[in-house]
Parts: sequence; C-alpha cells; structure tokens
Amino acid sequence: MSEKYFLGAMTQNGFSTEFRKIMADTDYYTFILKGGAGTGKSSLMKKIAAEFEPLEHVTRYYCSSDPASLDAVVLHGSKAIICDGTAPHVMECTYPGACQKIVNLGQYWDETKLKAHKNEIVDVTDKNQSMLARSKRFSTALSNVCFDTYNSVEGCLLKEKLSGFSERFSKRILGKKGSGNGKTDIRQLTALTEYGCMTQTETLDSYLDVYAMNDDYYAAAHAFIKLMSRQAVTRGYDVMICPAVVFNNTVYEHLLIPEAGVALVSNSPLTKLDNYEKTINMTRFYEKEKLSNLKQRLRLNKITAADLSEEVYSTIKKAKKIHDDIEKYYVSAMDFKALDKVCDQVSREIHQRAME
Repeated sequence: MSEKYFLGAMTQNGFSTEFRKIMADTDYYTFILKGGAGTGKSSLMKKIAAEFEPLEHVTRYYCSSDPASLDAVVLHGSKAIICDGTAPHVMECTYPGACQKIVNLGQYWDETKLKAHKNEIVDVTDKNQSMLARSKRFSTALSNVCFDTYNSVEGCLLKEKLSGFSERFSKRILGKKGSGNGKTDIRQLTALTEYGCMTQTETLDSYLDVYAMNDDYYAAAHAFIKLMSRQAVTRGYDVMICPAVVFNNTVYEHLLIPEAGVALVSNSPLTKLDNYEKTINMTRFYEKEKLSNLKQRLRLNKITAADLSEEVYSTIKKAKKIHDDIEKYYVSAMDFKALDKVCDQVSREIHQRAME
C-alpha cells in the first residue's frame, strides 16, 4: 500500500508542516538528510521507497514547491522515516542516536567546484529567495480574499440542518463501530504548486467511497468535516483531517476515514475536484436570502481569488526554474557513486533495525 501527501506548504505565516508530530513517535527511527539543492536527497528517498514498497506500507511526502521531489518517506512496517531536514522544513534530532540521526550529504560534494562558482551560486540563490517572497505575498493576498468569503458566509450557515444531515450520513456510511482508538491525525493532501492547486488524488484511489463536497464558499464543507470527524472518532474510527493552506491551516477541506474506506473532499473554486460521481451539494446548508445579499461581494471575491491564484502558481513556477539553476552547480560537484553507497547503507540499517 502506498499513500501520497505533501510535507507542508507555504502560508502567509511562513512554511507550515505537521510532519514533526510524525517524527515525535519514538517507535520510529528517523534519518535526517542534510545537504544543499541537487545533492540527491529526493533520489535517495525514492530508491528507498521503491525498495520497500513491495514489502510494506509506504507513505511518501512531496514538496509543494516541486511536486516531483520527495521531502520524506515513512516505512510503516520497518518503523523508519527518511526526511529532508533542510530549509524551509528544518528538522533536527530530539533524541540523537536513539531515535534520529543526521546523514550529511554535504560531505560528498567537491567544495573546490562550488567555490569556483561562488558568485553565481549566491546570485541565483538570492533570486530564488526573492521570487519565493513574491509568491508568499500573493499567497497572503489570496488568503485574505478567501478568508473574506469564508467570514462573510459563516453567518449564513444552517447549522441545525447541517448537524442533522451529518448524523444521518454518518449512520449510513460508518455503520458498525470502528476498531481504532478514535485518533485524529493531520495530513496535507492539497497544496498550491506550479501546476495549480494540486491534490494527491492517487491517495484517494484506495478509498471505496469518495464524496465531493461542492462548496464555493468553504464554510459549510469545513463545518461538515468537523461534524463528521467527531462522529467517526466517537464510533472508534481513526481519521485524517486535511487543512487548507490558503486558510493558514485553520479551515479543513478534506476528511479521510481509512477503515471505513470513505473520503470527503472539498470541490471548491481552488481545488476543482469535480470528477467524482458521489457529490454533496453544500449550498443547501446556507440560508438563501442571506447568501443572496452577499452575491456581489462573493462574485468579486471569486474573480479576484482566481486572478491571485494564477499569480501564486506563476511565481512558484518561476522560483522552481531558478531553483533548478541552483541545483546544476551542486549536481556537477556531487560524488553520486558515494551517494549510492550511502543509500545502500541506510537501507541495510533499516533492515537491521527492523529485525531487532
């Protein structure tokens, strides 16, 4: 079994990730990879994931700035984690040697080659940081507009109607009591990327029933997820709640209930998850007259958000292109034969620890 998520994403408050909570599980041993761009961190993790996937449940965590690049891998059977510990998602050892270790890939680059291109590396790195800062400003503007929509319609919610529907719906889809502990975990299923607002839909392929909550205003879907997660947890199901980065992770957009094989996903103007047969029309949980009074404001917000989101995607794409230029210098300076040996060494250690 394989799952895919994002490690985190950039919000108006900076980079946000819940991954440290996964690392905090002392039953797992974490290999923290340190090294610059292009030093082979993602390649190492991809090799490890491919090796262990036929044997056990593997979860991959991708980079929102580069969705083709891995930021972390969790091997659930072997109780092992490999993650990128460099900025913006800096990871450090809490229990060095006992539960985590640093793997320094920087020792395998030729510093002479890097020093020869010092000025170029400094220049292109500064350009990358400048473009990321620009992307953050547009993300902040987008967030503000979406919050305005959410806050405007929150008072229009028909809460009793939504609560009653959640009780009936949970009885229908959950039925028997779950075998879990009613645990709630946070996962980042959707992120703003160079390809648009991207959802790791391959993870949803393992769910028997995927319900798309059609909601242009976000508030009803968020409230429904809160109600449904409470219903599931009360019945003994472990759940995964997926926050929306555009709301600084304070608003929920997806709910996964693995044991029940049920996923609730938000189909909004941003996520555009409109290709699922099973749908829930969330508009019926807003008071029509109040919503009508907000029609012009909501329409303007929708248009503005669409324009801003395109600027976010564009600036992320430009930052990624500059980042590729940074990688070229480090790729040319790396000893990748040595890196292959490091990969083999990590693999052997994982196998050895799993047998202890």
